[in-house]
Amino acid sequence: MKVTIIGAGGNIGQRITKEATTRNHELRLITSKEKSFFGIDDVDIKAVDIFDTETLAENLKGSDVVISAYAPPHENTDLIIDATKSLVEASKKAEVRLIAVGGAGSLKVSEDLLLVDAPDFPADYKSIAVSHQKALEDIYLKESELNWTNVSPSAYIFEGERTNQFRIGEDYLLANDKGESAISMEDFAVGILNEVENASFSKKRFTIGY
Repeated sequence: MKVTIIGAGGNIGQRITKEATTRNHELRLITSKEKSFFGIDDVDIKAVDIFDTETLAENLKGSDVVISAYAPPHENTDLIIDATKSLVEASKKAEVRLIAVGGAGSLKVSEDLLLVDAPDFPADYKSIAVSHQKALEDIYLKESELNWTNVSPSAYIFEGERTNQFRIGEDYLLANDKGESAISMEDFAVGILNEVENASFSKKRFTIGY
């Protein structure tokens, strides 16, 4: 498949790129990183402003699916909302499927409680969690034309190993018997590429965790 990865040089984007190369997809990377950063020879790399919708759309054309691992700056997390609006419009113009990395904060921990509203939710991550929640609720869940998928990690996502042993959920936070909710970036990437190939969650959000 022809796969375009936005934010390919970020922590999660790197893992998605690496996983995609092992599956022999034809890749196009949108990132400010140089080709040598990835160690991939046969790949098209461009630096495209995610907020320039028209130019972005032109660079998405011809792809079967676009994966966005765009992360906003810590000092202005609401940029994820503007970026999402641009991504959605560009993807519609280019007539491609969009899979976007979301946040864990919008996952339910009980019927009436979201993770971001839990008393012990870390204050340092509140802003980005709320911004991702707005993008999901105000843009993706109201979008009926585009074939979109939003992917939430577990509460704790870390640099680790590719085990290929994880669970898939929808709107509820995944946790083990000890109440721990975690996923490695490597396995998160596996789950995303599985979705690229199987398309199980069209116009839905899903989550990946141990």
